[in-house]
Amino acid sequence: MLDMFLGAALLMNVAALTNFLTDVLPPRPYDPPGIFDRPLKRYYDYIIVGAGSAGAVVASRLSEEPVSVLLLEAGASELDTEFTIVPGHYGRLFGTDADWQIKTVPQRYSHFARIDKVSSFPRGKLLGGSSSLNGMVFVRGSRHDFDEWESQGCTGWSYKDVLPFFKKMEKMKIPQLENSKYHGRKGPITITHKRASILEFFHQQAAGEIGFQTTDCNGCNQIGFCPVQHTIDNGERCSSASCYLRPVIRRSNLQVSINSHVSKILFRNKTAIGVEIIKFGRRTKIYARREVILSAGTFGSPHILLLSRIGPRDHLQHLKIPVRANLPVGENYQDQNSLILTYSINTTLTSNSNKDDIEDKLEYILHRRGRYSSTIDGHVFSKIPIKGPTKAYPDIQIEFLRSPADIGGNQGALINEIRRELEPRKPEYGFSIILFSLHPESTGFLKLRSRNPMVPPMINPNTFSKPDDVPKLISGIRLVRSFEKTKAWKSLDARFIRMGTTNHCDKLPFNTDAHWDCIIRHFADSGWHQTSTCRMGAKSDPTTVVDPYLRVKGIRNLRVVDASVMRNLPSGNTHAPTVMIAEKAADLIKRARKC
Repeated sequence: MLDMFLGAALLMNVAALTNFLTDVLPPRPYDPPGIFDRPLKRYYDYIIVGAGSAGAVVASRLSEEPVSVLLLEAGASELDTEFTIVPGHYGRLFGTDADWQIKTVPQRYSHFARIDKVSSFPRGKLLGGSSSLNGMVFVRGSRHDFDEWESQGCTGWSYKDVLPFFKKMEKMKIPQLENSKYHGRKGPITITHKRASILEFFHQQAAGEIGFQTTDCNGCNQIGFCPVQHTIDNGERCSSASCYLRPVIRRSNLQVSINSHVSKILFRNKTAIGVEIIKFGRRTKIYARREVILSAGTFGSPHILLLSRIGPRDHLQHLKIPVRANLPVGENYQDQNSLILTYSINTTLTSNSNKDDIEDKLEYILHRRGRYSSTIDGHVFSKIPIKGPTKAYPDIQIEFLRSPADIGGNQGALINEIRRELEPRKPEYGFSIILFSLHPESTGFLKLRSRNPMVPPMINPNTFSKPDDVPKLISGIRLVRSFEKTKAWKSLDARFIRMGTTNHCDKLPFNTDAHWDCIIRHFADSGWHQTSTCRMGAKSDPTTVVDPYLRVKGIRNLRVVDASVMRNLPSGNTHAPTVMIAEKAADLIKRARKC
């Protein structure tokens, strides 16, 4: 049937093809008329700042109660572009108005191949936040992560405590897992499995040859080869916006205001009473009868707190900002490290990611299958030998991409002499791997550059500032390269594409630790999984900003609910645990309301 459509398509002119596709495409979602045009009221029960992975969830859950909820989003509607809907368009919104386009200060120990040694990464500035432009990979982390959180003072956040909220969010549609005691079946987020390409089979076979069993990485044991679990429903992205917010957006007690930039929190003494927003250049004050809930993310939430005089005393006083609460806001910044490794293969099982293929497009349009319906071909989670106490959770995550990425990562950010050498090395047929070091020891910080709320904060990850972080990635590289010896990869003639260039790592003997140390410090980047800038823990813990109820210490009626509160990095991607935090927070808030 597909061949018939392809033959027909080749004979059609552009206008006829456009009409044909209009007939077979499902109706595109749209914003209900006037849904964002309602005038803002002066008072609401709850004001939620940020309609991202967490904020949209909290708004959906709180508006189930007889209370009024205002959800503020600095960006626009996610339905302004189809790139938030089609999974294969992942990445098309990076660097646009829908992206905060976060940039760090120049790094001292890393990013040697980058112009100005600066790291940059996307963060969603639209409804759904980063869940509207991420890779839709659903990984909870290890159960041991959450047990460690509790052991460090996050009472009520052990695995047995958070599992019900993971299950509550899920609508599991993978047949092998539908009846698992670790998964839910009635939640808003649809979880499916669709391989991005036939290469998934070869990666799974290769992992098995090395000794990795196939596992449900969101179940009992995370270690092994895990077929990808996606937040994709019927071939379309299932973000916090589309799957939590959209079904309830017409509720009379819920108002969503887009293009609304929160400049500061309003207080009466040490009680949060509302927020000031900037919308279309006009400042407006809005008040909360019960609580203000910050869900602006790992960068946005600490930024707003600092602007609201909550943060480290020395930093605020340096900017001549009176201190309302002396808390380590913006400190304990954590992020995973990543490195892209690329392989060529001798078969056309997959194609270059930049190739414009009408067959792939039609396969997606007609059947919701193929390269546009998915993003990756599974993961491997593994432990590696490291110094110090042995942890129960994995150290390394390997993600298999369906096609070859740019050698060295984002080539537009590379020094010209390096980019010119690497560009021709990208194979026409092949695949790439994103290697993650899940638990680096290096931590960074976020600070104010200015008292002006429209000036982005200063961000310094301090990447590889701790000496043991590079050896962790080297161990991961050696794990990846062990796949080259397997029958499965040999059948593809998988060949590693080297990354050294003239005067940049090329003089060091290939495959030595010194060589890989050089490659890592040149090309490794952020894992885009930043956390912990408003860290959770016991009230007596000087490293924490919020208590286990997510209340800002020393301040009444103010909570933070997003990835910034995570005690430590989870063992994997951060979207799923962020939604779990939002589900648990909504439950805590509802219980507090009824007391």
